Amino acid sequence: MNLFAKAKLCSLIVILILSVGILCACSGPAPDSQSTPGPSIDNGVEVVYFHRTHRCYGCTYAEGAVRYTIETYFADELASGELVFNVLNVQDPANGAIVDKYGAYTSSLFMNKVVDGVDHIEQVTDIWLLLGNDQAFVDLVKTEIEKRLE
Repeated sequence: MNLFAKAKLCSLIVILILSVGILCACSGPAPDSQSTPGPSIDNGVEVVYFHRTHRCYGCTYAEGAVRYTIETYFADELASGELVFNVLNVQDPANGAIVDKYGAYTSSLFMNKVVDGVDHIEQVTDIWLLLGNDQAFVDLVKTEIEKRLE
């Protein structure tokens, strides 16, 4: 086998290995998370993280960082019911009503300021720009929640 053929074969093997690795990274089953929404509120803030059944690193990172932020900085609001946090599988038919309410279709973070039973739902898309930057991610989520708690 000449040098060119060996290089071509090695390149093909590397591409195959990388392709399998990428596919496997996003095809693992979702970790156990809450599958039904918590109680609805008349006044307060609902934070809802939607995920798909098969999740990649970014999806699990986002959920963990949102959970960390809420449990670290908003434990009192969470305990009092002023803040509600739900993690829901967007592909689970049991979550159909809340998925429709929020307009979710893939991994996404929504915040809903509820005033006298009226929803003010907004999607927080900037989290995806901050994956892996722990402090910036936490700061963004914290700021977004604080704005809605005022």
